[in-house]
Amino acid sequence: MSKRLKLKVLLALQDSALYPTLEAALGESGLDAVHAPNTNEALRLVNQEKPDLVAIDRMLPDSGGIRVCRSIRSNPELAETRIIMLGESDDLSDRILSMEAGSDDYMVKPVSLEELLVRITALQRRHPLGQPDQVLMAGTIKMIPAEWVVYVEGNPVHLTATEYRLLQELLQVKGRVLTRESLLERVWGYQKVHSLETRTLDVHMSRLRTKLGASGCNIVTVRNIGYRIDIVTEWLNDRKDAE
Repeated sequence: MSKRLKLKVLLALQDSALYPTLEAALGESGLDAVHAPNTNEALRLVNQEKPDLVAIDRMLPDSGGIRVCRSIRSNPELAETRIIMLGESDDLSDRILSMEAGSDDYMVKPVSLEELLVRITALQRRHPLGQPDQVLMAGTIKMIPAEWVVYVEGNPVHLTATEYRLLQELLQVKGRVLTRESLLERVWGYQKVHSLETRTLDVHMSRLRTKLGASGCNIVTVRNIGYRIDIVTEWLNDRKDAE
């Protein structure tokens, strides 16, 4: 995705009365906002405008935000697009459904403009936009973020959006340990960690290992702390060069 002077944000909300206020505030924050009143228009604008970020209502008229989210994640040209899902409930199952569909974050309505801006900034900090294409590798595992694909020994592996993000976070830190709390915040956007959410992380990590086959053993559990990818020689060389 080419780098713009302003980040382009697509707002797709159930309550259209919020658009003028949100668009004005986002504009003042250096963001270029467009809006869509329903699912079909959101899909059209996503493909036409290729926004950097989409804030979308799960209850968007027609078929809802989940459909748009899945459509974005199925398009390699939109691999850098960040998605914030806006939901009616703070229920864990709603958050998981949204994340499995490919959203990067989840907010409970009514939307606080200040919080929305903070979430956008946090996503940009964690996943900077407009960076050169990169390839993440560890042993036989190869990830190409710009194409939203993962290969193991040259064979494509089909991961859910959540599994993909977990693997991406582990690959990016090159063998360093990520705590459970850090992974929950990075992948699910959670600020508070409960036992149920921790178990959810462990379940997703188990599924990821299974899908990676023999390479799944490269994901190491650090007891009572979190997870890391087993360190490979290339990463050790990178650390020496950095020193």
